[in-house]
Amino acid sequence: MKLKIVSVGRERSDPFASAVADYASRCRKFLPVDEVILKKDREDRIAARMLKEAEKGDLLVALDERGEEHDSRQFAKIVSGWMNRGFRQVTLSIGGADGLPDDVVNAAGLTLALSKMTLPHRMARLMLMEQLYRALCIIRNVPYQK
Repeated sequence: MKLKIVSVGRERSDPFASAVADYASRCRKFLPVDEVILKKDREDRIAARMLKEAEKGDLLVALDERGEEHDSRQFAKIVSGWMNRGFRQVTLSIGGADGLPDDVVNAAGLTLALSKMTLPHRMARLMLMEQLYRALCIIRNVPYQK
């Protein structure tokens, strides 16, 4: 299985970029991870691009504060289920400053919340990547490297 994280809003001074890259590198020890960062644009264009990134037959997951909340062990079970169901790719979408377009949320097979609180999109990207790494450590029964 491959993970693809699609987010909006590249900013030159992203204070979380190096931490995201570190966790992505750690995740890649377990499975392939791609990141796609879309430029800010009109909502309809963002939605179309995000939906295009999720290929037919793949699972699209929307990260939205209205989604299901899980603890890290529950999230690991969800990721393990994705792996066992044989998805070729799981695409996780994070909106920009205005959140995810409704078309993306409506098309998603699953909507998850990292928190019920609204998070800055750059911080959400970091939290998602860290939780994916933690989930993969739990699944593979390897110690979490801090």
